[in-house]
Amino acid sequence: MFKQLVFFQESPMKADAYSGGGAYLPTDVMWPKSIDGQPLTHLISFPGTWFLDAPMGENYWISVFIPYLPREVGHYRKLRALNGVSEAVVMGYVRSSEERNEASNKILDCGKVLLLSNPDSDDDENLASKLDGIDAWLQAPISSSIGRRRVSIYGGDLDVSLPNNKGVLSDGMGYLFLDDELSGKKGAGCGGFFLQLG
Repeated sequence: MFKQLVFFQESPMKADAYSGGGAYLPTDVMWPKSIDGQPLTHLISFPGTWFLDAPMGENYWISVFIPYLPREVGHYRKLRALNGVSEAVVMGYVRSSEERNEASNKILDCGKVLLLSNPDSDDDENLASKLDGIDAWLQAPISSSIGRRRVSIYGGDLDVSLPNNKGVLSDGMGYLFLDDELSGKKGAGCGGFFLQLG
């Protein structure tokens, strides 16, 4: 049995994880930028309750931002793990009531992501989108000083939520690493996100 991420085209409810769209960053938090100063694209957001016990995770959220050009593939290279880092930015924050989207290249689709129990067994060849469980790498294992892998996202699953932006992760796997001492950590130092292509 493992905890599977299931992607939908339907709009998310307030408590749902979601892909695409904007992020509910507080106004006093700067929108993350690429190394060349361009506002990054919001990829996916998770409620803190996925990773922390409530009430600590009650209004705490984790969002992943990536360099992205629609219908281009150059961002795949920027998401590779090189010496344990990539050009993605993972932010922790207390969710505000207003959505923001300051990306240079927005993903306008916004679909909900639910966490469901899958009765199948988990192993190192299980390439389903999942929370925790057994590491399943498309290539060599990724090691990062940031923490450990908490979420795996299969690109084909992500496409279900983003029908007008298919191929954001190609048919690869995105891996979200989070700090082991997360505990409501704020800002961009709480994790890393990496892409492996098959």
